[in-house]
Amino acid sequence: MVRAQWRMPVGPVRHLMRWLESAGCVIFEEDFGTPRVDGLSQWIDDHPVMLINRVVPVDRKRLTLAHELGHLVLHNGVASPDAEHEANEFAAEFLMPAHVIKPDLRPVTLGRLRDLKAVWGVSMQALCERSHSLGVLSAADRTKIYKALGVRGWRTSEPGGDQLAPEEPRLVAAIGDALRDKGLSDREIADLAGFSEQAGDNPFTQPPRRLQAV
Repeated sequence: MVRAQWRMPVGPVRHLMRWLESAGCVIFEEDFGTPRVDGLSQWIDDHPVMLINRVVPVDRKRLTLAHELGHLVLHNGVASPDAEHEANEFAAEFLMPAHVIKPDLRPVTLGRLRDLKAVWGVSMQALCERSHSLGVLSAADRTKIYKALGVRGWRTSEPGGDQLAPEEPRLVAAIGDALRDKGLSDREIADLAGFSEQAGDNPFTQPPRRLQAV
């Protein structure tokens, strides 16, 4: 229903961060100082807000964004004992719609998973889990896949992540630019955003990061 309302094309989701920001979601990125936490989200009045761990790989970040979107859509003021499971299911269907991806999952091999990762922008492990949940991969074969990933060290560091398009927020910086265009100083913007003037992590006043030739 979300994909339909957003008029998203069928198939893989390109530039997920842009879709979220276009729908009004304000996304902040920070280095959490730990890989054990990927993100969180909440509604602040009528505004959906996400805080995402900047240092996680792109495939993991995309799954986190979809997971947090699931919380925003499903659990706004609604308590659920299965909230995490429901958000995971939402993320899987949002990024890998069953009726589209299921025919592509056979046969489930490491090579196939690696190729599909480049297409769908999610990790090999997420694709493995999707194959299992859709009945394409048996529990025994799922275990074999994970053992093969572990032998290669791919459980913690998968190949192909550097080939995925980066996902970086733009809306917060654009809000800062718009406020400056209205004549507000960086100090006034910092006050509005709740940052001290000297804060080096204020995304509303930070200049955009640009690539440099080295």
